[in-house]
Amino acid sequence: RATFFVVGTAAARHPELLRRMVAERHALGNHTWDHARLNFLCSAAALKRELQRTDEAIFAATGTRTPLVRPPFGARSSRVLRELRRLGYACVLWSVPLAGEWKRMNPQLIARAILDRVTDGSIIVLHDGDRGRAVDRRAVPEATRLLIERLRARGLQFVTVPEMLAQGDPR
Repeated sequence: RATFFVVGTAAARHPELLRRMVAERHALGNHTWDHARLNFLCSAAALKRELQRTDEAIFAATGTRTPLVRPPFGARSSRVLRELRRLGYACVLWSVPLAGEWKRMNPQLIARAILDRVTDGSIIVLHDGDRGRAVDRRAVPEATRLLIERLRARGLQFVTVPEMLAQGDPR
């Protein structure tokens, strides 16, 4: 189980993938319409448009809505966070540093960059798209398979972000 933060342009191009994600009980989150740096948007209206267009693409594909948003690059400011809260979104980042999988072709190297940093409650970020760049990410699915296999062997379970949030603070 996973949470997929989807870029709206990709969601609009591949609604069948979003339907499959929901059918397989994964969760969806908003990753903006075109991977915009939210801090650079000049107005609250522009930020709202980025998110609404993606929400509409997700809803058109799945009939579901998401309160989750992951700002591209993790970039956020107090202004962006205030606007996200006002719009009813929960901002979700990651706890395991980026593995640089967009630069690596070796699944074992990608997995190794992540495995040493994962603990109970970690949120791992991986990328499957290329944002229009000539980036070969064929190694990411195999790296993901290795991660799942090795983390399950450690006794860790995979849950969606909404499931994690529902569990609350374990302390």
